[in-house]
Amino acid sequence: MANAKTATKAGRTVPAAAPKKTGTHSKLIVATKRAALAAHAARLDALTKLIRRRLATVVESFYDVGEALREIADHKLYATTPYPSLAAWVEGTKLMSSAQAEKLVAIVRHVPREAALIAGQERAYALVSLAAATPASDSAGELIARGTIDGQPAVQASVRAIRAAASAERAKLPKSPAQKGKAKADAAVDRGLRALLREAGLTAREVRVEAGEVRVAFTRAAVERALAAR
Repeated sequence: MANAKTATKAGRTVPAAAPKKTGTHSKLIVATKRAALAAHAARLDALTKLIRRRLATVVESFYDVGEALREIADHKLYATTPYPSLAAWVEGTKLMSSAQAEKLVAIVRHVPREAALIAGQERAYALVSLAAATPASDSAGELIARGTIDGQPAVQASVRAIRAAASAERAKLPKSPAQKGKAKADAAVDRGLRALLREAGLTAREVRVEAGEVRVAFTRAAVERALAAR
């Protein structure tokens, strides 16, 4: 009599077919996906609670809120809910407006924590918008550290003045292909010159690329530090 491991065929003993594992494999895949979804749902719940706590003291904690929102956006943790996007999720859960969430995420993407806390939420976001509007390679963090607006340090400028400067810069943006090409070339000169200056131990307060020349402005302190280091 054939046992569970062998069977007789035409006088020969042959191994029985191995049991199929398809069902077990499918169950493993389902279990793995379920565990991943559960982990994402748990992380989303933890971040949601953090955001609700921090919103009570948003003046001091806006950066923490922005970092939590960025993690939710980058890892698409909202996908464990019925909402298709971060904007839909914050609106649907009544955490905040989607515009506010966008601002906070933009701040943590473009401004270091300490610089953002020094500038404050609204000023930091206004400087992010200004940096994005200018063809130069400066960042919002650099504007906070060294930039000037209407003759005063950017970190002390009013939000209204920063927004006005951003609007003025956006009005200058090139419209035609030729203008766009020139702006791209000017931006490359700006970036390259700033890199050369950094190699020399200098940081320019302002770089202005014009038609036939490039003008660079330094603070006296920056020049004195570079000279002392020689």
